[in-house]
Amino acid sequence: MSGLGAAIEQFAAMRMERTPDDDDANKVWYLRQNRLFAEATDAEVSGSQGIFTMCEMPRGTRVFDLGDTTRVVYLVKRGAVRIARETPDGKDVTVALLGAGDLFGEETLFDGAPRSTVAVVVEDALLCTARAEDLFGLLSRDPQLALNVAKLLSGRLGEARAAMEDLAYARVGDRIVHLYRKLALEHGVRVAAGTKVDLRLTHADVASLVGSTRETVSAEIAKLVEAGRLRVEKRAIVVPDEEPS
Repeated sequence: MSGLGAAIEQFAAMRMERTPDDDDANKVWYLRQNRLFAEATDAEVSGSQGIFTMCEMPRGTRVFDLGDTTRVVYLVKRGAVRIARETPDGKDVTVALLGAGDLFGEETLFDGAPRSTVAVVVEDALLCTARAEDLFGLLSRDPQLALNVAKLLSGRLGEARAAMEDLAYARVGDRIVHLYRKLALEHGVRVAAGTKVDLRLTHADVASLVGSTRETVSAEIAKLVEAGRLRVEKRAIVVPDEEPS
């Protein structure tokens, strides 16, 4: 099995283990899974739960809009959220797809400026919310949590640099494969000889993530499927365990 296949197998096993046995709405359990609370003790997590509120949001819900001044930070417990920016000519450009363990809206921790992005639920989501001032107070009292936020932000900068390198050097087809391999690790569901990307993305969404056009993405995905680098099953993209040599 390829390195990607082994990583996906491990990821799928982790997803199965991460489902609580008794209560799917167990706030402490879900907080414990979030990267914000990496290396935190159970006592620290339990002591922090009071500032968080859990809420379910169905697919299509706009969590916040451009210009929103609400100072709230969100932790993703389940599902997926798309973060997008609007270009000067009014186009909606996807800049990130976030899943379980991710945090967003953190810019309100540091300033009171209106939102510069839009957040939309793309797969039914369970979110945990906290007022920015409450979470900021928590971070100021706990250096480990503050370090975790710094790591999250640093990781996003690294991903942005990698995306810029892809845009500069990689062909569109390779960028699409790289995107789906990443999504398979983050949102993958095991199927025969591969991993299905468990997100309903339009070709326009994919185009905005790889820096191309919808028409080009449609043509390139058809070529990738024909070459066996991707598969389509029931309108979903499947990443094979191994790419053909």
